[in-house]
Amino acid sequence: MKGQQKFSIVNVNNNSLPIIQEDTKTRYPFIPFGVYGNDDFFDAVTTAFNVSTTNAASIEGIADLIFGKGLYSKNQAFNETLQKIIPQEEIKRVSFDLKLYGNAAFQVYWDDTHTKIKKMYHVPVQLLRAEKLGSSPMVENYYYCTDWNDQRKIRDKKKIPAFETSNEKMEILYIKHYCPGLYYYSLPDWVSALQLAMAEGEISNLHFNNGVPAPEERQTIEDLVQAKFTGTDNAGRFMLSFNDDVASKPTIDVIDITNLHEKYDYVAEYTQDRILVAHRVTSPLLFGIRTKNNGFSSQSEEMMTAFSILQTMTISPFQNIILNSLDYALTCGGYTDSELYFEQLTPLVILAQTAEETNKTIGQVEDETNDSMENPATTEDSADQTPIEPIPTEKFSMLEVNNSQYEIYK
Repeated sequence: MKGQQKFSIVNVNNNSLPIIQEDTKTRYPFIPFGVYGNDDFFDAVTTAFNVSTTNAASIEGIADLIFGKGLYSKNQAFNETLQKIIPQEEIKRVSFDLKLYGNAAFQVYWDDTHTKIKKMYHVPVQLLRAEKLGSSPMVENYYYCTDWNDQRKIRDKKKIPAFETSNEKMEILYIKHYCPGLYYYSLPDWVSALQLAMAEGEISNLHFNNGVPAPEERQTIEDLVQAKFTGTDNAGRFMLSFNDDVASKPTIDVIDITNLHEKYDYVAEYTQDRILVAHRVTSPLLFGIRTKNNGFSSQSEEMMTAFSILQTMTISPFQNIILNSLDYALTCGGYTDSELYFEQLTPLVILAQTAEETNKTIGQVEDETNDSMENPATTEDSADQTPIEPIPTEKFSMLEVNNSQYEIYK
C-alpha cells in the first residue's frame, strides 16, 4: 500500500543499577570481572572515560598529580639505578591505570639467578585476569590476552606467574587497594559515578524522517537508537517510524514540557557535579573545568585550599599504594634502602601566589612545597602477594602489549 507506515517497537529492560562482581563460579581457569555477570568491567570503565568530558578531565588531571614530576630515591647512590630499572614513563602509565581502573600492574624481569630485579615495565591491567584460587589462599598466576572479547584469542592467552611465586624470569606485580566484597580485583574510587559518566555522554536527541530503509538497515538503526536512548533508563521503551516522505509521517500528540532547555541544563550540571564529587575534586579549576559557583572569593584562594585538600585526601593515598608496592618489590628484588618518593607537581598559580606572599622565589616555594608534601613508603609488606615456595610455570621471555614487545634486558 502506497504511503504505508512501518513501525518497529523495541523493548528495553535496563532499569537496574550496575552490579559489579567477580565470577568465582566460572568454568574458566581465570576470574571474569564484569557488570551484570559479564567479563566487561574494564570495557565499561574505558567507555565511561571516553564518552564523558568531566570524567576524562578528572581522571587525567588526578593521574598527572599522582605521577607528579616522577619517582625518585632519596638515596642518591640508588637513584641512578632506579631510573634504569623503572623508566619514568612506566610509572606514569601505572599511575594512570590505578586511577582509571583501580588496578595496575608491572611486568617484573629478574636476572638468571632470580635474585635481582633487572627491569620493571607497565602492562595494561585491562589485559590481565587473575587465576582462580587453588590450594593456595593467594593468586599464583595471571592470564594475559590482547582481547578478552575474542574467544580465539582467549584460547591463546598466556599464563604468567604472580610476583614472588616462581623462578621465572618474568612475573606480574599486581597493584590494587582493599575493596570490600572483592578479592581478585579492586574498583576505581569514582565507580559510584559510572552511570553518570555514561549519562553525560548520552545527553542528545536523534530523529529520522528519510524514507523506509531496507530491513538490515532498519535493524542497524534500531540498534543505534537503543544504544543512544536507553543507556540512562529512558522510560524503558521506544518506537521508531520509517516513512516514505514527510506527508505520510504519523501524528503523535505529546504533552509539552515547559522550560525544557532549563531541565536539560539542570541534568547536565547535575551529572557534572556528581562526577566531580565521586572523584573528590574540591575545585574543578584545578583541572581546567569551569562551573557556575566556585565558592571562593578568588580563584587563587580556591585553588590553594582545594589543592591542599586534594593532595592530602586523594593524591597521597594513591601515591602511597604505588610506593609501598614498589618498595616491597625492590626489597624482594635485592635492593635495600630504596627510599622512594614522588616529586610533587604543584599548579603554578599556587606557587606564584605563595611566592608573592612570602617574598620568596617560585623555585624556593616549589622546593619547600615538595618537602612538605613528600610521601615516602609507609609500610614494609604492602604488595598484593606474599612469598611462597616457587611454582613451576610455563616459560616465555617476551610479552606483546598493544603491538609493542617488552624484552628481557641483559
